[in-house]
Amino acid sequence: MKKLLILALLAMVIPTTAMAMKGMEHQGDDNKMASGGMAMDGVVMLQEEVVDGVKAAAHLMDGKNGMGKMLMVMFTDAKTGAMISEGRCAVKVETPDEKVGAAQKMMKSKGMFGTAVSFDQPGVYHFKIGTKLADGKKRTFHFHHEN
Repeated sequence: MKKLLILALLAMVIPTTAMAMKGMEHQGDDNKMASGGMAMDGVVMLQEEVVDGVKAAAHLMDGKNGMGKMLMVMFTDAKTGAMISEGRCAVKVETPDEKVGAAQKMMKSKGMFGTAVSFDQPGVYHFKIGTKLADGKKRTFHFHHEN
């Protein structure tokens, strides 16, 4: 039930209904598995992680007007599935050459948090997202993507 709620919320935010399909095995140019995630019409679903009762689900999507990629993260209560959209978060990006950039504030958008990211090198990128959500508790989530 919780996964269905998350998928329904993401379908409202992301202009594609195809991402709601579960267990897709087609591996063509538009539909491929990438670093534990699924790519579909410019959207790459990354991993999910639960930390101290909060589930974070992240995805990358094509930015508007040549902005590159947008990293978007949605937080939900792990028990109830209720969306958590109040608080602050920032991301530090570690590039494939193991350099860690400065923290970038993630802006709220449609109940999610997002920021622009760029992929200048081939290899695995790590996203360490620090949060202080509505309950005031600090949490850190980790996602990765291979470019």
